[in-house]
Amino acid sequence: MVLIGALSTGSAAAETSALWGRAGELWNPASRLPDFSRAGYAPGLSKPPARVRVVNVRDEGARGDGVTDDTAAFQRAIRSVPGGGVVFVPAGRYVLTDVLEITRPGVVLRGEGPERSVLVMPRPLSAIHPLGNVDKVKTAYSFTGGFVVLRGTDKGGRLAAVVGPARRGDTRLVVESPAGVKTGDWVRLVMDDPGDWSLLRHLHGDLRDPGTDTLRMGPAVDWAARVVAVDGPRLTLDRPLRVDVRPEWKPAIFAFAPTLTESGVEDLGFEFPGVPKRPHLQEEGFNAIHLLGAVNCWVRNVTVTDADNGVIVGRSRFCTVEDFTARAAKRTGETGHHALWATGKTQDALFVDFRIETTYVHDLTVEGFANGNVFTKGTGVALNCDHHRNAPYENLFTDLDAGDPRRLFESSGRGDRGPHSGARTTFWNIRGTGNFPPLPPAEHWPLLNVIGTGNYPASKDPEGFWIESAGGSLTPANLWEAQAARRSGQNAPGKPR
Repeated sequence: MVLIGALSTGSAAAETSALWGRAGELWNPASRLPDFSRAGYAPGLSKPPARVRVVNVRDEGARGDGVTDDTAAFQRAIRSVPGGGVVFVPAGRYVLTDVLEITRPGVVLRGEGPERSVLVMPRPLSAIHPLGNVDKVKTAYSFTGGFVVLRGTDKGGRLAAVVGPARRGDTRLVVESPAGVKTGDWVRLVMDDPGDWSLLRHLHGDLRDPGTDTLRMGPAVDWAARVVAVDGPRLTLDRPLRVDVRPEWKPAIFAFAPTLTESGVEDLGFEFPGVPKRPHLQEEGFNAIHLLGAVNCWVRNVTVTDADNGVIVGRSRFCTVEDFTARAAKRTGETGHHALWATGKTQDALFVDFRIETTYVHDLTVEGFANGNVFTKGTGVALNCDHHRNAPYENLFTDLDAGDPRRLFESSGRGDRGPHSGARTTFWNIRGTGNFPPLPPAEHWPLLNVIGTGNYPASKDPEGFWIESAGGSLTPANLWEAQAARRSGQNAPGKPR
């Protein structure tokens, strides 16, 4: 057995990347290697708080016998739990025939473990809440919905125009007036393409045109950061800009005022009936969890069985999906559509410690201006890292065991929505058993970074691929962990490891 791209267990010294070095001493925020250190909850350096106030679904009438419809009891429990509280699901099998929706902050749906507290959904969403098809033929629930939905929005209004240009990697914005912004406030930088594709092309590294139908979904850039200093009209942010700021894109800062924060789903199993999967894009809606407009929320210790879609994270920021398992009990072949999916401008989500124990059409997906998202410490049967067009940019896949790696770059999405990926997608130390596939075509992956993965010929093309195979032994093994450690001061240059 040959593990191509795996960490060496021999005595040879591990190699480092010219983009990072041993402890980040070669890195700068304007380089082609993005900063991924802030992915995840709060953002990336702390765990969700413990909840002490509890509403038990059994006290609301749930039976958990695998036969009784317990939907109404769950809905009552969610409505009655106080903010900062837990809807507790004791061990049992609970039949659900409708959606459970969490729209208030601080509400956690918690079981006693995915093998003990199991939600059983015998009917698909399409049979419960029928929706019209997309593009006339594609079923809507191929792309959206879940039996548990965390739904929020952002009510933050416009604060001020940004009046000075800035470059990717900068941390300072010049605004027309500080508009009452204080140190510690969160703001959103919002920009949109003026119709000449200049911003959309910039998201592709100023190297590729978008598709003629690249979806806009509102402003192309809507990116949140915390203000760490205010000096007259100059705002200093806590993170480097992910893109340039240019006057023609009408940049402005908005307040960051999410309505759904600090909510989660944990320690639960989701079980679907295992009827044969419908053809691709005809899925019925056996979907587990959908985070939509969620901020600082999480999914933790969850298993889904025979699902069409596992966890969809859309229009969300700083969320963590941790200890997730997707498996098939009755289905065979490609048993689902998307296992883990970041879409709709989702920013800085973290998918960590996951196991894809079956094969989905798309195992790990980024799409629709999703940026800064990290997939790490995961395993799969034959993982594919699907880049589904509509300008997903600066996303990281690191420290993964792909199983059979032949599908690694396999991607989909409508051809008129542009290249598969925006700029600076990064693969860092991906392992697999067997031969890695050929590199994907450059026209679909501008400024792709492939480090410590496979045995591809080295390349350091400033307008093309950056490839470092590192001889199968790379330090650091996990770029996200190394960047987070450096940011927190635990592994800064000159400090002991």
